[in-house]
Formats: sequence, structure tokens, C-alpha cells
Amino acid sequence: MDIHLILICLLYRLVVCEPQCSKFDYEEKTLEKMIRTEILVEQIVSDIEQLKQQTNDAVLTVEKIKTELGVNFQNMHSENALKLEEYKNTMSEWKDLLEIKPDVLFLAKDPTTQSPSTNAPIIFGTTMYDLSKSYDNTTGAFTSPVDGMYAFTTQMCLAIGTGKWVNYAIVANGQYVANSLTYDNSYRFCNTAQAFVFLKEGYQVYVTARTRSSSSLRENHGHEWCTFSGMLIH
Repeated sequence: MDIHLILICLLYRLVVCEPQCSKFDYEEKTLEKMIRTEILVEQIVSDIEQLKQQTNDAVLTVEKIKTELGVNFQNMHSENALKLEEYKNTMSEWKDLLEIKPDVLFLAKDPTTQSPSTNAPIIFGTTMYDLSKSYDNTTGAFTSPVDGMYAFTTQMCLAIGTGKWVNYAIVANGQYVANSLTYDNSYRFCNTAQAFVFLKEGYQVYVTARTRSSSSLRENHGHEWCTFSGMLIH
């Protein structure tokens, strides 16, 4: 009886004191770790996707800003180009207005012959004055020193004699710009022609006899002069 009681007590002690480390306890803890790990992985994936979306949004924003800046720069470039062209034109106009042009004024007289060659410059051999040194009294030609509007005048005096006549013209850059005919049957007198013409720098102007009678010109210092004159107006 005592022995049985002792054995029963020993068995009860063993059962009660056995550690609680069963297979089911281990699997339960492992499952809990897996669940926690899965939740953590899902959170990481969610965070990555959110960061990826934010990155894409940032890239799109940068591209949009880049496009807008490109358009703005292009518009600014076009506007600035137009403004620069306007400024350039304005400065060119101001330059023309403010440009100080030389004084151009000359007067020559004394044809070197009474019978000038037709369609060739009549040479007025005496220069009375020439502020810009633009008239050549060895060739009879005036050379424009600057671009501008010029006025030219010539006076032709007929020689004494029956039926004297001369058809003369002012020629500018190879073109007739004034034309006149002087004729008289018994008296001498003078006739004038005038021209206004725009000249480029370097253009030449002279007087020529288109047709004439022999010894048609007269130069009498006491009474009449054959002259060629010109001036820059603007």
C-alpha cells in the first residue's frame, strides 16, 4: 500500500514538473514570427512603392518644369531678338539724325573750251570755292563725299553770233537729271538748269553738251559766267 502510494506520488511529480516545450509550442512561435515577418515585408514593399511613386511624380514635375522653362526661354529669346532688332533700327535712325555730315558746297566757272565735246564732261577750269574738296577742275566731275540729297545748278552763256545753240544736261551717276536747250539767232544770253538728286557716296556728277553748234559757249568775266555749282541739302 505504501509502495503504491509512493509510486503514484512519483509519477504525479514527474507529470506536473515536465517542461512545457512541446512541438506545438515551437510551431506556434514559428508561425507568429512568420506572420510578423510577412507584415514587415508588406510594409517595406508598400514603402518602396510609395517612394517609387513619389520619385516618378518628382521626375514628371521636373520634366514639366524643364518644358515650361524651355518654352519660356524660347519666348524670351524671341522677344529679346525682336527688341534688339527694334533697338538696332532705332539706333540706326538716331545715327542718321545725329551724324555730322561735312559741309559740301562748290562753285566752278570758266569752261576750258567754247566747243566742248558732246556727251563728255564740260570742264569748268576755275574753282571759286569747294568746301569739301569734291570738285575736280581737271575732269569737270564732282564726286559725292557722303550719301545724301544734293542740289546742282549750271548756267550756260551763248557766244555772240547768228544761230548759236547748245543742248546741255546735268548727269548724275550716268543718268540725265536735268536737260535744257539754249538758242538765239542774233544775241548772247545765259540759261540755267537745276537738279535735285539723291547720291550715294562716290557717285559722280558733271555737266555735258548733248548737242551744240561750233564755238557755242561764251565766258565774259565782266558780264556773264558759265558755271557749275552744287551743295549737300540733307
